[in-house]
Amino acid sequence: MAAGSDDTQRARADARADLIRRLFAVAISVGFAATLARMSWVQNGTLPNAAELNQTLILGTALLAAILGWDGHLLAMTDKPLFGFCRFLINLALVFIYMFLLMASAHPECMLWTLAVIFALYVAWDILTMREQISSYDPALAGASRATPAQIRSIYVGGFTGAAHVAPGPAITLAWSGYFVLLAIIGNGRAYAHIRTTCALALIGLVGFWIDTAARHDDGGHPMRRRILVILVALIAATVYFRLRPGV
Repeated sequence: MAAGSDDTQRARADARADLIRRLFAVAISVGFAATLARMSWVQNGTLPNAAELNQTLILGTALLAAILGWDGHLLAMTDKPLFGFCRFLINLALVFIYMFLLMASAHPECMLWTLAVIFALYVAWDILTMREQISSYDPALAGASRATPAQIRSIYVGGFTGAAHVAPGPAITLAWSGYFVLLAIIGNGRAYAHIRTTCALALIGLVGFWIDTAARHDDGGHPMRRRILVILVALIAATVYFRLRPGV
């Protein structure tokens, strides 16, 4: 009975992951293609003007956000099956939020806050995964059916302090989530006047998160202190830039 139940759970988790992958492919193609096709310079076969170029940069940044952000997340669904329904719902929400990010490229003020929401959902996904499969993050906690808040907190502490037996993934996601939330606050009301700088700052976080994700799946990684230093330098640079050039 237990073996049959485990097989059923695994089959359901695989079906959910397959649905998410299919929806993600549709969301990317629809969001990117529909937005690009509506651009005047594409319809008229001309070079983009300054405003159209900025929108195209935002669209490209949104596309990279979707590709880089989901590169590791799709792999995580294989390593940590979608047994819980709440995690499945978070993945569904992420698919449609990424589609919104692609289609809202004409509204640059939405980009940073949308990325902040996306990374906050990544953190929520990590917390629910730790609650269900805590031994995947710390073998010493094997046997626990449901992780307690104290055990989840210990994973974050171990990730930030570099404990060898603790998987750093949740701490990495939390660090970059903090970057995007703070960047959205710093750039609030200024993104429209500084679209190219905003895209560059977003790309720092997206590429940094992607590098960290790839490294942790390859059993490597970068020290947390170096990661935090990069985040702080980027946020300080953003603060100084937006303070010196508040807008037009």
